Amino acid sequence: MVKLNLPLRPWVPQWLGVVTMFVVMLPIIMLNGTYTGSMLEVSNTLGILSEDLTMGYYAAAAGMAVAYPIIPKIRAIATPKTLLLTDLLLQIILSFVCAQVGNMDITIICSFFIGFLKAFIMLEFIIQIRPFFSPKNVRSEFYAYFYPIVFSGGQISMALTAQLAYYYQWQYMYYFTILLMLIAIIFILLFFRYAKRPMRIPYKDIDGRSMFIIAAALLFSIYVFTYGKTLDWFDSTKIKVYVFAIPLLIYLFVQRQRTQEKPYVSLKPLHHHKSIIGYTFMVLVMFFSASSSLITNYLNSIIKVDSVHANSLSLLLIPGFIMGAIICFWWFRWQRWRFRFLISGGMFCYVIYLAILYFGVTPYSTYEMLYLPVFLRGLAMMSLFIAFGVYVVEDLDPKLMLSNAFFLISFRSVLAPAISASFFSNALYHLQMKGINTLSENMVLTNPVTSTRYTQALNNALTQGHGYNEASQIATNSLYTILQQQSLLLGIKTIIGYLLITALVIAIVSAFIPFHKTLKVAVVKTGDDMV
Repeated sequence: MVKLNLPLRPWVPQWLGVVTMFVVMLPIIMLNGTYTGSMLEVSNTLGILSEDLTMGYYAAAAGMAVAYPIIPKIRAIATPKTLLLTDLLLQIILSFVCAQVGNMDITIICSFFIGFLKAFIMLEFIIQIRPFFSPKNVRSEFYAYFYPIVFSGGQISMALTAQLAYYYQWQYMYYFTILLMLIAIIFILLFFRYAKRPMRIPYKDIDGRSMFIIAAALLFSIYVFTYGKTLDWFDSTKIKVYVFAIPLLIYLFVQRQRTQEKPYVSLKPLHHHKSIIGYTFMVLVMFFSASSSLITNYLNSIIKVDSVHANSLSLLLIPGFIMGAIICFWWFRWQRWRFRFLISGGMFCYVIYLAILYFGVTPYSTYEMLYLPVFLRGLAMMSLFIAFGVYVVEDLDPKLMLSNAFFLISFRSVLAPAISASFFSNALYHLQMKGINTLSENMVLTNPVTSTRYTQALNNALTQGHGYNEASQIATNSLYTILQQQSLLLGIKTIIGYLLITALVIAIVSAFIPFHKTLKVAVVKTGDDMV
């Protein structure tokens, strides 16, 4: 085993130090301020909108993005043991508040700070364990191990949340992560050595104003896209104010970074063509991956699957993550084929995934039919994330790595999923309404199929003891339910069809984009960003 620089007590073997770091990392990769796996149960219990939980989920990602640029300044004045213990204790307090408070404004604020604190532990884990995954500090090799672990944690968290919420209470996921963090604290106290370091927080070096401005811009953006459909977009005063404020905040942020001697983040990565290409493709990857919301609608409304099975389906992404990581590991090590073929191959996985959905999504399909497309989505997502995670830092000054990490998280994990989810939600709603109007034209009793279904439903209601008027209403409602399901299915297939064409075009075009001038490129080393 390669020698690691873990802050262990003299009598603690290195393998136990590695185990300790993974024990610390386990609750962090599953931790969030709100859990989308328990969305139905929380909404029913607290009487809140599902958008409130979605807002909290994205707020945590925004917190991570805002935290990354200042982490080196905090690490310089705190020992790893102090940093981890303080962070975990604060996470426990925030998680307990989220479990106990029914006010979603407080929960969303706590979610933001949970994400903010998660970034510190994530980067500490990366720095301490990096040689364990890649002794030669090769970025692609590290990503091939680290990305599947982190992304799999999110899927396990979603499935576990659904289980705990369904069989017990939605708060149990918070208590479970709190228990795991308490165990992590015990491991740190037992096995990490005590060390003193002068605690002088560098207030002058931390640009709090820039952090506040960009945090507000990100949260306002998330709010607009998350609540847009619910609040009817520009009929809401809040959305009007936020839409006006977002460009103003971004302008103030950019100007401040240009004029500061030591800016919060450098804007130079945005002038680097590889970074722009990488960010663009990552947004596209998240856009195609966000099509999972269509699958969720199909599972819940068409084939009537409960929340436990609907969220458990995401576990099939994990084999895809592993396969994608293995492919990227050897692709970058061997460098026998062009980089563009890896990108094209990843996009063709999306093409096959969408093609199976387009031709397989019917009222009579089965839950098991979705196993292969979900696996392919995981394969495509992981291979493209690793590929562009390496590509965006090629030829980039090492001093700009943390700035790149900020932009990477902001585009990939904050803005792209929020915008994509909003797009699919609004598109599906409008297509469903259009479908209802079109299909209802033929849903009259002169239509033999409609007449047969109406008569059958009416007779069933009468045999159950309902009066004629009540039975007639039940039969009418059954027709309306069928109309809703058919229009929803039609909307889902329409969106998937357009996505399929788009993915096919991108896959073909990607095979001809000259990402590199030569077959073999310089090996990209790891850094202190690694997101």
